[in-house]
Amino acid sequence: MEKITLCEVIKWTDGTCFNKKDIIVKSITTDSRNISDDALFIALKGKNFDGHDFVGDAIKSGAKAVVVEKQLPFDIPQIVVSDTLIALGNIAKNYRRKFCCPIIGITGSDGKTTTKEMCAHLLSAKFCVCKNHGNFNNQIGLPLSIMNLDKTTEIGIFELGMNNYGELRYLGGILQPDIVIITSIGYAHLGFFKNRRDLAMTKAEILESVRSDGLIVINRDTNFLDVLKGNTIYPPVTIGMHPSSDFRAIVTDYTGNEITLKIEKWKHLLFKIKSWNGSMIYPSLFSIFIADYFGVPRSTIAKYLYDFNLINGRGQIKECGNVKIFDESYNANPASMSMALQYFARQKARRKIAVIGQMAELGRWSKFYHRKIANLVEKLKFDAVFTVGSDAKIISEFFSKTAKHFDNVGDMIEYMQNFITSGDAVFVKGSRINNLEILVQSLIEKLER
Repeated sequence: MEKITLCEVIKWTDGTCFNKKDIIVKSITTDSRNISDDALFIALKGKNFDGHDFVGDAIKSGAKAVVVEKQLPFDIPQIVVSDTLIALGNIAKNYRRKFCCPIIGITGSDGKTTTKEMCAHLLSAKFCVCKNHGNFNNQIGLPLSIMNLDKTTEIGIFELGMNNYGELRYLGGILQPDIVIITSIGYAHLGFFKNRRDLAMTKAEILESVRSDGLIVINRDTNFLDVLKGNTIYPPVTIGMHPSSDFRAIVTDYTGNEITLKIEKWKHLLFKIKSWNGSMIYPSLFSIFIADYFGVPRSTIAKYLYDFNLINGRGQIKECGNVKIFDESYNANPASMSMALQYFARQKARRKIAVIGQMAELGRWSKFYHRKIANLVEKLKFDAVFTVGSDAKIISEFFSKTAKHFDNVGDMIEYMQNFITSGDAVFVKGSRINNLEILVQSLIEKLER
């Protein structure tokens, strides 16, 4: 973060300052446990916490000023605003305007984080890149991530998440992207919307924030392409495997551990992805396009793409002894679950075991989509299926071979530690609520012993 003055913060938030002093702010935080020198602490309110209760701790740890919703009995500059969350967004929006480097915003139902990480990795071959860490992509995480921009940044790349109306319009207004990537229109958070078209229209809110001379890149193979195209002021660039894609890839080889792509318009160059899961094709395509757009040599793109390491919980294969764990434990929705299961079914193993956690936030559509996954799982003929989470029970009940449902991941761990044997391949995927990463870690520890 570059230094900003307290006067700038007052102006940006339209707040009233008490105990005003000439202060230089070198960092901004919402966590009283994470205070560095010359920090500005913003007291946010949540369902289960109130940052105002920790202002004293923040001051003791070295905060030089605070943003609050009410004046507190501390002898320190206090900027009082009506809503500290909005204030955080306004600070980030105005701070972003200090930088003229290209800013890329990424959203979509699937693959946001992987696309962001892969784009950043490929661009880092030539540029100094700033990105949000992990999935810091919401109304708190995105503004804090923007504050990491500094004078060394040559390209900023940020993912934006949403689960309600207006969020992408709000976050896009803060980020003001030069380039927007929409990875897909899928099923994530479908329970908060009327239907998938309604969800698509809400995703399209991000397009309102693209600069007039900007670039829009969308997935040609996703559903509701008409909705996305209908909300752009100029034609977007489409990427995909459909013949009409502006930037089209063709899969030339799949070995079970690697996918080889050829870009239709480029001759004599292949791109290898170290992944068993075909869902990695789209993050790769977006990343190849963006890196080429910014002038990274194509041979360098191919090298960096092959060197990219999958993110924990998003497709890593963890080999312990003679057992392979296909770790997709981070999250799930019907589209990502379906594709991952189909690619897992193509693996070779003594037994193929599918561990499936409930897909969350599907609302009234939940049982319908779990039934669809149940039908797919039965067709794929795995050797055993285990489920956790109430609606996931539909899947194990429908499976005709070895199957068992668990009420919690703890019971599942105890059973599976004794069930898995040498030569097995174990697929693990479900929404965050299932805590399946605990299962993965416990299996690894048991197998390593």
